[in-house]
This record gives sequence, structure tokens and C-alpha cells, in this order.
Amino acid sequence: MTHRIQRLKAALFQNHREISLERALLYTASHQQTEGEPVILRRAKATAYILEHVEISIRDEELIAGNRTVKPRAGIMSPEMDPYWLLNELDRFPTRPQDRFDISEEDKRLYREVLFPYWEKRSMKDFINGQMTDEVKAAVSTQIFSINQTDKGQGHIIIDYPRLLNNGLGELAAQMRARCEQQPENDFYQAALLLLEASQRHILRYAVLAEHQAERCPDARRRQELLTIAANSRHNAQHKPQTFWQACQLFWYMNIILQYESNASSLSLGRFDQYMLPFYQTSLTQGDDPAFLKELLESLWVKCNDIVLLRSTSSARYFAGFPTGYTALLGGLTESGRSAVNVLSFLCLDAYQSVQLPQPNLGVRTNALIDTPFLLKTAETIRLGTGIPQIFNDEVVVPAFLNRGVSLEDARDYAVVGCVELSIPGRTYGLHDIAMFNLLKVMEISLYENEGQRHSYL
Repeated sequence: MTHRIQRLKAALFQNHREISLERALLYTASHQQTEGEPVILRRAKATAYILEHVEISIRDEELIAGNRTVKPRAGIMSPEMDPYWLLNELDRFPTRPQDRFDISEEDKRLYREVLFPYWEKRSMKDFINGQMTDEVKAAVSTQIFSINQTDKGQGHIIIDYPRLLNNGLGELAAQMRARCEQQPENDFYQAALLLLEASQRHILRYAVLAEHQAERCPDARRRQELLTIAANSRHNAQHKPQTFWQACQLFWYMNIILQYESNASSLSLGRFDQYMLPFYQTSLTQGDDPAFLKELLESLWVKCNDIVLLRSTSSARYFAGFPTGYTALLGGLTESGRSAVNVLSFLCLDAYQSVQLPQPNLGVRTNALIDTPFLLKTAETIRLGTGIPQIFNDEVVVPAFLNRGVSLEDARDYAVVGCVELSIPGRTYGLHDIAMFNLLKVMEISLYENEGQRHSYL
């Protein structure tokens, strides 16, 4: 680990975590301007409004730009999801048992007087409660199952990173613009185009910021780094990335944008070593120093730990320590069934061994074809005792997908969402909280309640 990475890692933990209301205030301001419009367009416009107005920063020595909040590891709010728990816990955030956050008295006032009054009876929580029958409410109150992930966004997806990186935002926007012209009444296409164009403008804001910082920077080396960040950002706003640095940068910008949109857990990373390999190889071919490319990857791993989730006290009790679900799977199989282990698979584990932070949550896909050196590298990493990487067995998982009607090519391309949930990147939205069903409670009620009571619950 270089001195830069040591300093970037240390900077994450130098100050107390705080709560930032910026995202919530901007999201709310947009919603107040779009009353009566289709929900999907309102959400897209709210995210675009954030991307246009949120304060951005490039911190000292950073090689990868993009911060969800100016201050490191700040929590953000999603009152559009559930404003009630936030109101109830405003005074407890600094002293609660797990995952404490400081919050200013002024921000408490803003929440009570501005945010809560608007979202009361307008939130997703209100919508969910309005859809629940009395039978469902009784089952929830009896703990037969729970309604989870309403304290923030749901997430639990893997976006199509290969499509993003191999096309670029400019091409994706052009494709969506053509679809909008073909189907102007399609709100989804309109929302997607709006967000793609807003993402391009947001990235250009970072280019301008990097250029301004470079103008004032007295250190020649850092000035050149800032100018490269600016050039990479201008390139990524319109074109597909060409180098590993550009690919890492666009990858991270999109993660920040996803966080602004939903403030969600488990916006997972998919098969990172597969879709990033061509850019890594290009940079090597162009003569980039492998040590610098490793530093870029370590920078990205550090960035993943800047995102922390502001959970309710009851949720933080079970998810303390900020497991944000930046899960990435390494190795596995190619589409044709060969071992997919490559040089970047090794480098991802090397970078983790250097940084040793909990995100990204790396996993390794094993199978009969796995390279012995990579298997040993995996075992060496497990010996650190951190619980990383997780192990997933292709010999079991691929046939399981085939059994459910998934094509062989897609089954071989599986990755993991969140904790351990199997998924096909860019193609799956699963029932990732189905485990919140309490079968033992059903058995208990069946055994101990009389017939009339049992029917009132089940």
C-alpha cells in the first residue's frame, strides 16, 4: 500500500460521522415542483435536480473523483421512503448503540419544519401501509414476516456495467433519444434519457472543478493528476472509457449517481474482474506502470468505504459496521465454460490484502477448472481472518440456474447481490428480502393458538 493510499484510508476515519440533509432537501425541492406528473418522471427529475445542485468535491490526493457528500462517510436521508423513523430518532443518532452519527440542531429543525411536513402521508411507507390488508397487518404485528428496507432505498441490483463501459454515456443517451422519438409517450424512456443527460452534466461539473483546483495547485505532480482527472471526466461524459483510469472513474461516478437516486444498500458490482479486464490490458499495453494501476484499484477500494448507510436503530442493530453490499465476484466461468480467472482477479485480491477495508465485499467463484495459483491466493486472503472473500461453488449454482430455466450463457455469468443472493448481472431483480418470513412463528401459532385465533393470523 502506497503512502497515498494510507493517507486516503486514514482520512475516512479522522472525524465523527455526520448526517447531511443536502440530498433530502434537494430531492424534496424537486418533488414540490412536479406535483401531478407521472411518478417515474418525478423520481428522474428529482435525481437530476440533485446532480445539478449538490455540492461536489475532490479531496486531497484522490485519483478517483466523486463523493456522495463533501465530508467523508456522512449519512444521507431518504424521507421519501419513510419520514417517520427519522423524526422519532433525530435526537438519538449521536448516542444510539450502533452506527452513531452527529446531527446539528439546525438540521434537526429543518427536518422537523421542512422535510417531515412535506413527506408525511406522501412517502413510500404511507403507500405500503395503504396497500396492506388487515390480515397482512396482523401477520406483521405477530412477526410472521416483516416489511424490510423502508428506512432507505431498496437497491439489491447489479446494473449492466459492461453495457455502460463498452458503450459510454454518450452512446447510451443517443440510443435512448432514438427510442424517445419512436415512442414519445413512453415515460420510462423519457425518464431514462433525462437521467443519462443529467449524469453527463454532473460528470462535467467534476471536470470543471478539477481544472479549477489545478489552476490553484502549487505542486506540479498533483496539478497534472487534477488535469488528468478533468480530461478523464470530459472524456467519460461523452465517450466510452479507453484506459483503466477512465473505466474506474466512470464506474465510480455511476455508483455515486445511483446513491443519489435511491440511497440504497447492495448496489452490487457484479463480475468486476471480467468487465474491467480489457481496460486494464489496454493500459498495460500503453505502458502504464502496473504499480500505478494497482494504486488506482486500491483508491477505488477505499472509495467504496466512503459510502455508509444511515439505518434505523433497529436495522443498525443487525447491520452494524456499514455492510453496504458492494459485492463483487471474481473468477468463475466464461460464456464458453472455460476458467474466467485472469490477472485482474489476482489484483483485486492483492488490493484487498493491502487496504483491508470491508467494502467491496469480494467473493470468489470456484469450480473444477479454477487455476491453482488463484485458489491459493484466495486461501491466503481468507487466512487474514476478515471473512473476505466469500466462496461460491459454480458446480452447484450453475445447474441451479439451469433448473430454473436460465440459459447456459447467463447461468455461467452469474454474480451475487448484497449478502449472498444469486443474480444475473443486468438482467435480474430478485426477491432479495424473502428471507424475512418467519416459518417458526407460523408453527408456533399453529401449535399453541386456538382455532379462531389461528385463522385470524393465517
